[in-house]
Amino acid sequence: MSARHVVVVGGAGAIGAVVATVLAEQGMQVTVADRADASEVVRGLPGRGHVSIPFDVTSIDDALAWFGPEPRAGRYDALVFAAGVNYTGPVATTDWTQWKRVLDVNLRGAAHVGQAVSRNLAADPRECSIVYFSSTAGRRGEGGASVYAASKFGLIGFMECHASEIARYGARANAVCPGNIDSPMLRALAQQVGERTGQGTEATLAEFAGSTAFDRLIAIREVAQVVAFLAGPASTGMSGQSVVIDGPPR
Repeated sequence: MSARHVVVVGGAGAIGAVVATVLAEQGMQVTVADRADASEVVRGLPGRGHVSIPFDVTSIDDALAWFGPEPRAGRYDALVFAAGVNYTGPVATTDWTQWKRVLDVNLRGAAHVGQAVSRNLAADPRECSIVYFSSTAGRRGEGGASVYAASKFGLIGFMECHASEIARYGARANAVCPGNIDSPMLRALAQQVGERTGQGTEATLAEFAGSTAFDRLIAIREVAQVVAFLAGPASTGMSGQSVVIDGPPR
């Protein structure tokens, strides 16, 4: 039996790279798709058959070419959409250039991939799993996060619609909603929030870590393990679900 082939979109990033690693550790064949050079990530993956491809999520032509009816990426059994960017700031002073960038990557990019996957499945119906990265910010908004939250709320809605449409092909779509992940993106966010509030980066990180009863940040690998379950064959009874990866409330 050949290895399960999983595409990780955004796999050159800190979170995507760990997801790719966990998938490879579980014996899956991984294609890392990213605008950035992902060759180093691929070289570090255990096992064989892993490749990287250049992919821009903001390009519908790229999405259809790599993942559409005649996919240049080859036949895939799962696809993880882990691409994402962030921006923080109050509604009153929203930077509309940043708004467009966040929505273009986080939501429109996911829709590009979703359309390509739908057309691929119509041409080749099969068991296939799509995992979208949303966030706890896609379930509950907070001050200063309107742009990011809008993209992640929208992504959950898109996922639920996509899941309903692709069920006829034997395929499914789910979302993961991590809390505060110990990642470069969160640290950059903490710096921005710390500067805006005057409390500094480290105090902001401590506040993030203390937001749940865990009293710590979530490790990227903890998120990746859940993604691997959803991308694998053990989760065939789940679709249209948003899985929160976070500690309980205090």
